[in-house]
Amino acid sequence: MLTVLFYVLLSMAAAHFIYERILLPSLRLHYRNKLFELRDTVRNEIISDHSEDNTKAAQLVHEALNNAINRLHLMTITNRVRAKIRLESNPEIRAKLNREVELFARCNNPVINDSIKESAKILEKVYVLNNLMLILYTFPIYLVVASIANVVKAANNLLTLISDRKSLEQAVMLLPDRQVAKLVTSDGRAFA
Repeated sequence: MLTVLFYVLLSMAAAHFIYERILLPSLRLHYRNKLFELRDTVRNEIISDHSEDNTKAAQLVHEALNNAINRLHLMTITNRVRAKIRLESNPEIRAKLNREVELFARCNNPVINDSIKESAKILEKVYVLNNLMLILYTFPIYLVVASIANVVKAANNLLTLISDRKSLEQAVMLLPDRQVAKLVTSDGRAFA
């Protein structure tokens, strides 16, 4: 039994190493190149569009894409939790983010807006890729928790149905025989 466990753990370690050190950097590079393409598109818009709001939004998107290109490796679950906690506790940073989001909302350039949406999709994909091994490791735990939750929910529903006395008592007391028969018999026939 210990030998099997050893080989299972060895296989998991090998799979983890291959994914984290060989496949994941290549996948990140692919999405980094897509971000470079988006950044080039935004640069062209900065050159061609001269309205103030659109130019500010385009410059902000350009800077954001530069940041994203260099920080794809930071897209992890633990960093998301840390960022959420620190954003909630720091109103200064939250206010700055809200101002920049409002600037994006005022932008009416479809190329800039599409670049923002596309970059968000890319970051979501990178987030999943960066956390894929953790998701695979915790998937059995998730299945156990989901199964237990379904059993508890079914038991709760059954308990609610059994303990609800009013509906049966009211039906027996107030409805005619034919309607009560439809409620309580499986085939809906009158009582024998």
